[in-house]
Amino acid sequence: MAHALDHLGDDYYKAFIADYSEKRRFLLAALEAAGMKPAPPQGTYFVLADFTRIHPGDDRAFVRSLIEEKGVAAIPPSVFYKAHPEAGQKLVRFVFCKGMETLQAAAERLGRKSRR
Repeated sequence: MAHALDHLGDDYYKAFIADYSEKRRFLLAALEAAGMKPAPPQGTYFVLADFTRIHPGDDRAFVRSLIEEKGVAAIPPSVFYKAHPEAGQKLVRFVFCKGMETLQAAAERLGRKSRR
């Protein structure tokens, strides 16, 4: 990390921030278009989204349906709510630290009817 801070320069970090900002905006828009209600993150590359408008089950059932029906993987966040897992049962966690091609493929899959 020290080497990176000393040798990469401001241009690298500006490009990095711009790239991740674009990916963040893209994923937020894709999740909204798919019927979810994402919460814009302020300092992470994870996005939590409320999926209750499009799926009646809990986070684990929703993630399973995403994988089986859309070919998109996500994280059921209730496992992170040890004291109150119910607080995360209507949320799903996505990541945008991927290549833009991967995010575009996921957005396309989220927008189409199930694979079944």
